[in-house]
Formats: sequence, structure tokens, C-alpha cells
Amino acid sequence: MTLAGLFRVLFVDKSSHRFVEFFRYFFVSAISLVADFLLLFLLTSVAGIHYLISSVFSYMAGLVVNYLLSTYWVFAKRRVSNRAVEFSVFALVGVIGLGVNEFLMWLFTDVLMLYYMLSRVFSAGIGYAWKYVVRKIILFR
Repeated sequence: MTLAGLFRVLFVDKSSHRFVEFFRYFFVSAISLVADFLLLFLLTSVAGIHYLISSVFSYMAGLVVNYLLSTYWVFAKRRVSNRAVEFSVFALVGVIGLGVNEFLMWLFTDVLMLYYMLSRVFSAGIGYAWKYVVRKIILFR
């Protein structure tokens, strides 16, 4: 396969191949994480909002970015045809992840005394694989 062909498979063509989906989900998660991190930093360090409150808003912004890119680009096949229902389930998985994120943010920041942005790196890493698997099983074929 040529480099151009590999690029098309990974970034352009619709695909339900698990590796391609996982690769794209990783890419989308990185974009979502940039949005999340940027908003977390701005709300906490610039606006002066407590990091646990800021992380709720930043996490939810990342969730919306992730949903839009996942449904448009990552997953070729859907289990649920109603977009409102699909987003509700997607968001429910995210809200459960938000609870885990908030606990881990508190644990790493207040208990282990890490910088809140580093805490977010660890909490994001822990939540990434779990959310992919759950969303793939529940929402996408």
C-alpha cells in the first residue's frame, strides 16, 4: 500500500475496520482533549474558577466535540438511528466518565498534590479506552 493509500484509509474513506476506528477515535479524542484542556486552563487560571468546577465545563465541551467528530468521521455504522437518543446515550457514557474524571482530578490534585493540568492528563488517559469500548459496544457497530 502506498503512503497516499494509507492516508486515505486512515483519514478519508469510510471504514468500520476496528483498527481504523480506534486510530480515528484516538485522533478525535486528542482534538477533544485539546478543547477540554484549553477551556480548563482558561476557566481555572485566567477566570479564577475552582478547577473541579472548571473541569465539568471543559469536560462537557470536549464531550460535544468528541460526539460530533465521532459520528461524522470515526464510526461508519450506527446502532441507533435517532440522533437525539444516540447523543443521550453518548452523553450518559460521558457523564459517567465525568464522575470518574472529577474523582480522579480531586485525588491527583488534592490528595497527591499534582498540578491540576497534570491531573487532567492522568484522568484523561484512564478514561479514554473505557469510553471507546463502551461507546463502540452500545452505539456503533
